[in-house]
Amino acid sequence: MTDADGPWAAGPPRTATPFGKEPVGAYEQTFVPHLGDAVRLAALLAIPAAWVISGPLSALTMLLVSGGTWVSRYYSRTRTEDLASQIVLLLGGAFSVLGTYKAIGWVDLVVHGLMLVILTKLLTNMLVHHEMLPPASNRRQAAGILLAVTSMGVLLAVLWEIGEWFGHTFINPEVGVGYDDTLGDLAAGLLGALAAAFWSHGTARPSGSA
Repeated sequence: MTDADGPWAAGPPRTATPFGKEPVGAYEQTFVPHLGDAVRLAALLAIPAAWVISGPLSALTMLLVSGGTWVSRYYSRTRTEDLASQIVLLLGGAFSVLGTYKAIGWVDLVVHGLMLVILTKLLTNMLVHHEMLPPASNRRQAAGILLAVTSMGVLLAVLWEIGEWFGHTFINPEVGVGYDDTLGDLAAGLLGALAAAFWSHGTARPSGSA
């Protein structure tokens, strides 16, 4: 089995979808606008809108969201995955700007989990594309990579919480932090990371066994 045949390889050439023709690799040779870019444009326009609604910290949040939508364009395995990633990122940022998380507590946990699914999946795609995550030739190796991907997602969840603490301490005390909030977010992040690991693994399974 070659590297290209492994269960964590970049996958087969992509085909046409309702959102346009899929690029062969993670990067397109030539930029071609497609329907999914409308969401990217919305995320870009949301940056000044967030500043007007909630101030510079909200604008920074939407700037990060906008950057994430472009990462999704080049590292999502399919255009459907790209569109789903953009929607989750944009909704997550919009809810923050509009104060939805404070008004409806459970929305924070749901969106946190979904965001970690998307971020972990994108990070996995990036590592596979740049050959930093090796392919697995048997089930034991696949299980090890599954654990590694989950661990990366948990690390992202921890970094997220550190970012919230930093924002609360040094930028704006209205950023939500606290023991219950942190534990809830970490639990949601763990579930999201685990879901992303199985999602990535499910796209290509090892052909051999241990």
